Amino acid sequence: MLTTKGIFHRKINDFEPKTCVIEKVISLTAQDYDAFSQNMIMDEYDFIKDTQDMQYTDENGIYHCILVTGEERNDGILVLGKGYDYARYAAFMPNVSDFLAAAMEQEQSTEKKTTVPGFKLKDLMAVPQEDIHLVHSDEDIELATISELKNTTLTDAGRKEWADILNADVHRLFSGAYGLQIEVSGVNPQRLSDFSYMLAGYCSAEDFKKWVTQEPEAALDDNDNELQPDHHKIKVLMVEPKKLPYIAEIDNNLNSQQKIIGGKLEEVCLEPGVVLICNKEDKLIKLEGNRAIGNDIIVDNFFIAGVNEEGNFISLTREQIQEYMQKFLTPESFTKEQIDEISGITFKLF
Repeated sequence: MLTTKGIFHRKINDFEPKTCVIEKVISLTAQDYDAFSQNMIMDEYDFIKDTQDMQYTDENGIYHCILVTGEERNDGILVLGKGYDYARYAAFMPNVSDFLAAAMEQEQSTEKKTTVPGFKLKDLMAVPQEDIHLVHSDEDIELATISELKNTTLTDAGRKEWADILNADVHRLFSGAYGLQIEVSGVNPQRLSDFSYMLAGYCSAEDFKKWVTQEPEAALDDNDNELQPDHHKIKVLMVEPKKLPYIAEIDNNLNSQQKIIGGKLEEVCLEPGVVLICNKEDKLIKLEGNRAIGNDIIVDNFFIAGVNEEGNFISLTREQIQEYMQKFLTPESFTKEQIDEISGITFKLF
């Protein structure tokens, strides 16, 4: 015999369920949950007030709401306050503990797919990483923020001293509680922690100078003694077939960008403010497949740049670089038949 809970309506013809996006799960004590579930519209609730910006109906009619749960309670309540501090709209959700467990299992399964096969930490250093934390796949270690990790971070002596860390196997890159994290294995956990702390400056000045490359100071303007950015260049993410993506500074003019792509520029909008620039004609001349984008395959080299409201290319932000570096991190392989059969996407021609 199966037992659950439900809300029944007399002589109803259609339930008309709504698509919901749960923006946040609010977990209450059993006592607070019981009090809320029995008095949803009479009182004002801070957890509803504090999450008002998460509760709305979008242009597609999708409800964005919070899910309220209670300790040792199997059921939950979907809340759509729409600017009010009480549950103006609410829906009973039975067996929510099973739903959340299944969602967590699915999320963990998705995370496993981000594993980077065959990559060592030294391979990832070809792509400069900023403000990262190295974590061990098998043991919890003490973390330290590494402000920058790239090919030139270590001296020859540093590479020799920390060779075991550089040869660690990379499992995945992910955004965790401490920001961008790189999970590795095949290395002593304490050594991994020591490596992070060393790069964060927690070692003797003598060792730091011996192991870490000292960056030259940036040039100053003679007139105002302030750092002078080069407004003629932009920072983009370059992606080439069968290679890791890397950050590049390119001239922000049409001729230079056409030389990089090898033809006329075509723009694919990845999200508001971020575009992918490629050459549509590359597919026509049967060049090598690079990465899949939705239902299409981009061939040969492309780069990702920011774009402002006027439609001009601008540098990517640090967050955008990290996001798309992870998205395009793993090189892909495609057959000639896949490239020939793939459907096209809409481009903007320059």
